[in-house]
Amino acid sequence: MSQPPSHLWKVLPTPQDEAWGLYVTAVGSGDELPAMAGAGWRLHFLVRGTVGLTVAGRRRQRLEAGEVVLADTSASLVPEPHSTCRIHFVDFSGAWMERWMAAGLFGTLPRVIRTGFDEHLLGLIVRLVELARNQPPEAGRMMGGALSDLLARLETAARMGGGTGRQRELVQGARRLLSDPDWNQTGLENLASELGVSYSWFRRSFQNQTGFTPQRFRGLQRLDRACQLLADSGQSIGAIARELGFSSQAYFARMFRKETGLSPSVWRASQLRR
Repeated sequence: MSQPPSHLWKVLPTPQDEAWGLYVTAVGSGDELPAMAGAGWRLHFLVRGTVGLTVAGRRRQRLEAGEVVLADTSASLVPEPHSTCRIHFVDFSGAWMERWMAAGLFGTLPRVIRTGFDEHLLGLIVRLVELARNQPPEAGRMMGGALSDLLARLETAARMGGGTGRQRELVQGARRLLSDPDWNQTGLENLASELGVSYSWFRRSFQNQTGFTPQRFRGLQRLDRACQLLADSGQSIGAIARELGFSSQAYFARMFRKETGLSPSVWRASQLRR
C-alpha cells in the first residue's frame, strides 16, 4: 500500500497546537495508505472491503468493514485479494495520548475495535476531514478537540465490546455482502433467510452493532461508492447509476441530492475544482 491515497491532507501543527496536547498531522481517505511520517499513532477506519493487518512477528489478521484500528508505525494494512477497500485514516501525536497509552487505556497496539458504523464516530471523521481540507484559523486545536472526542468514544467501545459471537459473525457476513459493489441484490429479507435467521432478528442485531438498519447501511455504502466514482473515474453519471444498481439515472440523482444536498454533476464539479 505504498501509493498515495485518493485524498490526503497534511497538517502542520503550530507550537500552540503541540502544547495543547493532542494534534493531527494528516487526514486521508482512499484504498491506498501512505507510510506514516515520523512517530505517533494512526487511526484506520475501514468503511468498505477487507484488509489484512500485518505486524512483524505476529500472524496476519483479517479485518472487515466497520472495524477501527489504532496503531503505531509497527503495523500496516494490506488489501485482501479481490477486495475493493475504502479506508479513512487520521495521523496524530501529543502528550495526552502518551499519558493515555502509559495508563493502558488502549491496551497493546495495534488495537482492533469493532465499532460498526456509528454515526457519531463517522460524524467526527467528517469533521476532521473538513478541518484538514479547509484549515481555518485555529484549525489545529479544533481538530485536537474532535480527535479527543473520537478517542474517548473508541476507548469506551473497546471496553464495552458488542454482541454475542453468533450475532457478530452473522452481522459481519451481512456487512461483507452489503458492502460488495457486485452483490446481487435479492432483497434484505432473502438475505436474512440465507443467513438462517428471521428478518426482524437480523434487522435488530444489525442495527445494534452498526447503528444503522440494513437498508440504510446499504444506501450509505452505495453513496460512498458513488462519491468515489464521481471523483476518481471518468464514467458518465448514467453509467455510475447502472453500476450501482439504480433503476434510472433520475432516481440515482434524486437519492444523491437527498443525501448530499447536491446533484451528482454539481458534486463532481466541486471535487474537480479542489
